[in-house]
Amino acid sequence: MYCPSCEQRIESGVEHCDLCGFHLGALDRRYGNEEVAMDQVTDATHFLRTHEKDKLLEVIDAFEAQFPQLFPAFYVAELPEGTKLTEFAVWLLNRARVAVLDEFRESENGFLFVIDLTSRSMTVVPGYFAERFVSEKDLQELLRDASPYVEAGDLAQAMEKLVNDLRLILRRNYRLLLKSAKLGLVAPSESFASLSYSRASSE
Repeated sequence: MYCPSCEQRIESGVEHCDLCGFHLGALDRRYGNEEVAMDQVTDATHFLRTHEKDKLLEVIDAFEAQFPQLFPAFYVAELPEGTKLTEFAVWLLNRARVAVLDEFRESENGFLFVIDLTSRSMTVVPGYFAERFVSEKDLQELLRDASPYVEAGDLAQAMEKLVNDLRLILRRNYRLLLKSAKLGLVAPSESFASLSYSRASSE
């Protein structure tokens, strides 16, 4: 995980950033420390139409059929001007409870996408378990490729693209690692060994 304030790398389990002093308590004072109940697709702006949300949930179902331990979640809002999106997203990931998820998928298994209609911008924060399977470059690629749709106001297309592209990135990383391990170029990854992956749903 990277510090949402100064972008310094923070190791799993560390509650504050040694470089800038950022810690979750500061965000709790700003946004609250109560548990936030949300759906897997939470649209506080009511921007998405019903059929767009239903289609997105189908795309999410396909993702979870292939990677059942992981989950994508979306929060769409009009945040106050000046809100630092990465900080808000980190706070929300730590305080959110997604109602439809089972007990085996905590927030650390999620990829939380936050879309701010005020600034027409977005960010993604992976939980500590989920971040093992993607790089910072992967996440930047996700946001870069979907950002034109957000800027144009086509949120439904942006969100579907984010989920589908994330699924492709995870598949690519998984297969490349297995291939490298078979060639003896790298040792088998304990991280990917802990991830359930269904090839049957990959095509």
